Amino acid sequence: MAGKTSWLASGLSILGAAGPTALTIDKLVASTGLSTGSFYHHFAGMSGYKKALLAHFEEVQTLRYIREVQSAEDLDPRAKLDLLIDLVLADGAPARLEVAVRAWALDDPIAAAAKQRVDAARLAFLRELLGEIGYPKPAAEQTAQILYLLVLGAGNTLPEVPPERLRVLCDRILS
Repeated sequence: MAGKTSWLASGLSILGAAGPTALTIDKLVASTGLSTGSFYHHFAGMSGYKKALLAHFEEVQTLRYIREVQSAEDLDPRAKLDLLIDLVLADGAPARLEVAVRAWALDDPIAAAAKQRVDAARLAFLRELLGEIGYPKPAAEQTAQILYLLVLGAGNTLPEVPPERLRVLCDRILS
């Protein structure tokens, strides 16, 4: 299983650094130090790898955050929202990865479907947390979208918005 994890972690790294066209078996082999045979042991070719990579992206960039916040049962709803924001911003590098996956989704229906699932799950969870805080349904919908667009948009600016500044901006929206 460590080999499969290495392939997926390397894929996210390559994707974030150079985009989807850089995802080649040669670059993955060079990045992981594993053999081509190991690649084919874990994946049914490049299309199988890309599907697994998108599922891995969904897991590590969305579902793990949701699970971690949901498991923090001792926190009140606002503290849960703060925890979610802190977790996302502490990750540091996902802005480039988000941009790369969105670019990939423009030309690939499988990537587009994965991105739609990710966006829907993230927005639904934000709406849920905001509703628990006490936001009425329309305000929860709008605030979730504003927060989400703020974080995504920050990944598309140069120079990059530092996480500390992004946290201040999120707090401004929530105040």
